[in-house]
Amino acid sequence: MEDFYCPKCFSKLKRLEGCGAVGYFCDSCKTLISRKKILNHEEMEKRSKKITKKI
Repeated sequence: MEDFYCPKCFSKLKRLEGCGAVGYFCDSCKTLISRKKILNHEEMEKRSKKITKKI
């Protein structure tokens, strides 16, 4: 199964399943993350590089 990451802090997300629904939770931000906003490994690397370039 593929790992997904938080769009805010780039931490690895926990997958929560129940009653046929799937959700993703970020332990660092303490929030649920929409499936539309989660990042796969490639997207996470691209975004984190853009942020480090700005700094």
